[in-house]
Amino acid sequence: MSETINFEQAVLDNLRQLPREKQQEVLDFAQFLVQKAEQKKQLPSESSESNSSSITEPTLKLSQARNC
Repeated sequence: MSETINFEQAVLDNLRQLPREKQQEVLDFAQFLVQKAEQKKQLPSESSESNSSSITEPTLKLSQARNC
C-alpha cells in the first residue's frame, strides 16, 4: 500500500511542476489509458457497442484556479 502512495505522490509532485497545458496533456493521456483498459476488459461482442458511446463522453478539464 505504501508503495502505491509513494508512486502517486511522485506523479503528483512531477505534475505540479508542469505548466497548466502540460498538466492537461497528462490528464488526457491518463483518461485515454483508463478507457483503453476498460475496453480490454469487455467481451468482444460488447466491445463494438460500447466503443462508440465511450468516444462521445466528455473529458474532464483542469480548473483554471490553482490550488498549489
